[in-house]
Amino acid sequence: MELLFSEVGAHASLARAIEHLGSPRFFRQLILLLQHWLPFDNALAIHYPSDTAPRALEEYDALPHGGPAAMLVYLDGLYLLDPFFQACREGIASGLYRLEEVAPDHFRQSEYYLNYFHDNVLEDELQFILQLGAEGTLSLSLGMRHPFTTAQAGRLHTLAPWVLALMRQHWQAQAPRPAAPEPRELSHHIRDAMSQFGAGVLSEREVEIARLILRGFSSKAMAERLHISPETIKVHRRHLYAKLDIASQPELFSLFIQALGHDPQHP
Repeated sequence: MELLFSEVGAHASLARAIEHLGSPRFFRQLILLLQHWLPFDNALAIHYPSDTAPRALEEYDALPHGGPAAMLVYLDGLYLLDPFFQACREGIASGLYRLEEVAPDHFRQSEYYLNYFHDNVLEDELQFILQLGAEGTLSLSLGMRHPFTTAQAGRLHTLAPWVLALMRQHWQAQAPRPAAPEPRELSHHIRDAMSQFGAGVLSEREVEIARLILRGFSSKAMAERLHISPETIKVHRRHLYAKLDIASQPELFSLFIQALGHDPQHP
């Protein structure tokens, strides 16, 4: 009997999600629908345009903690270190992906993970990614306080085809379609913070390595990506740390946050 009522509730939620296609409440209804199959801890629907800053469409937290400050820092540029954002930018196909499938090998040792992800996204993340061509990427992220089990991930993979289909229908049904945000001075500032981080002080290769360190790549993974030896990576790391007058990854992360215009002690 309990299973029957659960299924009835899920079908009612599905109907509400369909009714809200094209409306601002669609993602809230979709998140509540997915809760019938998997009681995740938080969710975030977000649009990553092709050439401007992202736009949060819906936030959900089963156990609210903290305030909006963390999201503001994320939208103001911290998203550049997000492995899912990087995967979207590199053209990953539409689908459902788990954190381990897109994150660098030392992501959980990165300062981004330790100082932002673990407190806000929590321990594990699954993300529905929908590529929109020239309009960028639409994503729905689900976060958990403990790793998703194989069964939980499998359940979401079973649901993924129609979840992605609903997301696409919603995007196309919006009337009028949200216009792409006007390029803002902030957007250029954010791009410069990543592409020019350390420029003028570091060599082009050192800037590249600094970005990979911030994203959570190990020396071995960086070497494979850049087609140079791990020993050369370590030499570049020593040189860039010396030039920036720092001695650790936390200090490098603090400099990056400052480049975004935030006080690392008061984000």
